[in-house]
Amino acid sequence: MTNIGTHTLPLQKRAVAHASAPSRRERDETYQGVIVVLSDRYRVIIDEQGDQFILQKHYAESLHAGVWRSISYVVSRDKLIELSARLGLLSEPSKRAVLEALPSTTREHALNQVHP
Repeated sequence: MTNIGTHTLPLQKRAVAHASAPSRRERDETYQGVIVVLSDRYRVIIDEQGDQFILQKHYAESLHAGVWRSISYVVSRDKLIELSARLGLLSEPSKRAVLEALPSTTREHALNQVHP
């Protein structure tokens, strides 16, 4: 039993470190292009090329994990706000404020970002 415990702990530590690393995959919890989390099940991201805002919904794939799936693609802030409001996702003023602070288009947003 002692061997199992000594092997389990380092694996758990690696899994936690890996899970918190920024990801380039839009479906991942740690995707680096998240703009705002609107609720436990919805978030807004910008795609890696900066071409579109994407509204995503979280789907549980198992008891312990899930993935984010894109449900709508838009290029303007106003359409993103309209879509989010229609789905009832802007009841918190702070969420609406984040979206309203975005540039009017994804192209403007991409131009404002600093890429390493």
